[in-house]
Amino acid sequence: MTQSDITFIAKTFSGLEGVLSRELEDLGAQHIHAGSRAVTFQGDMELMIRANLHCRTALNILREVHAFNFTNKEDFFAHMLEIPWTSCFDVDESISVYAVAHRSELFNNTMFLGQFTKDAIADHFRDRTGRRPDVDNRDPRVKINVYVHDDSCVVSLDSSGDPLFKRGYRKEGGGAPLNEVLAAGLIMLSGWDKESLFLDPMCGSGTFSVEAAMMASEMAPGLMRRHFGFMHWAGYDPVLFDKLREEASQKQQPLRAPILASDVNIKGLDIARQHVMNAGFMGKIKVQRNDFFSFFPPAGQGWVVLNPPYGLRMKQDDIPSFYRKIGDTLKQHYAGYRAGIISQEDVGFKYVGLKPRSRYKVFNGPIECRFVVYELFTGTHKEHVAAVRPKRPRLPL
Repeated sequence: MTQSDITFIAKTFSGLEGVLSRELEDLGAQHIHAGSRAVTFQGDMELMIRANLHCRTALNILREVHAFNFTNKEDFFAHMLEIPWTSCFDVDESISVYAVAHRSELFNNTMFLGQFTKDAIADHFRDRTGRRPDVDNRDPRVKINVYVHDDSCVVSLDSSGDPLFKRGYRKEGGGAPLNEVLAAGLIMLSGWDKESLFLDPMCGSGTFSVEAAMMASEMAPGLMRRHFGFMHWAGYDPVLFDKLREEASQKQQPLRAPILASDVNIKGLDIARQHVMNAGFMGKIKVQRNDFFSFFPPAGQGWVVLNPPYGLRMKQDDIPSFYRKIGDTLKQHYAGYRAGIISQEDVGFKYVGLKPRSRYKVFNGPIECRFVVYELFTGTHKEHVAAVRPKRPRLPL
């Protein structure tokens, strides 16, 4: 394996594999393949660092170090023992092992699989150095991923360390914070052009607004982070990292889109303001108290993205009237806009009373949700289609 054809796995949320693939393609990744909650690609170590700095919809970037088939537990242990662990990281680095097994008769207990892997790594180091690395499940310096499917295994190192949704600006979540990676992915799925007005009228802790501002200003989402997992690998090049981080910093531009974050909850707005300030957008993102149902946005075109309360925060009998009210407000106040709504309550969307432009199944943590995008206009849908449909020239008689 050369430094230019290393295999990587970028983990993401279900439903965001397509947008993550496009992000990786823009960074120069090769042989991109979208799977379930993951995208595999090839590149070099420089690309790996760029992906950690720039990918908005990746949760972690894993570097594959070995893949093999096995017939029994002894065979599995022998393969693990042969991996050149001492050339991956130093014995002084603390480790943790994250193990997953699917359709495996040998490893139906992931805790055993993880411990079995740790034992093989410890034996490898002890045979070569006389010492073994410490295990630290709380704050390890090196995270090792083991994925077993049937009789095959893929072993990877987590280059990100902490998940990439930890951008560095959010210190307090509010009532039900939206994951940063999911928020960025939904904005991309909405089709926002990064120049038009962006409204976040149920902003909560302000995640949509900050992620939108980072996009519109070309701010790399990993720019505020000071630590990544690859910094504890053998051969880490701090000069290259500093160069790529400075390059990312130089690409940042003045915010070129008006962004308004609003909510009726005063405490939530205080948290949103803190996050806006932490991200460096104070005075650039407008934060104010508004009631979505009584607020009238500027006339014209724009994007509005909503994360309304759902799940345990709503009673079942509230859903029809609540979503009907959302639909009425969008129709009456937001003509000319495009609207995206994420909700667990799939049944609630039928009460919105609007024809979806597109819909996606996504996950907010363990919660299965739908993200539905609407094109808003005056009049009926039939009249709108007739107005925007290209006119066919008439042939002369």
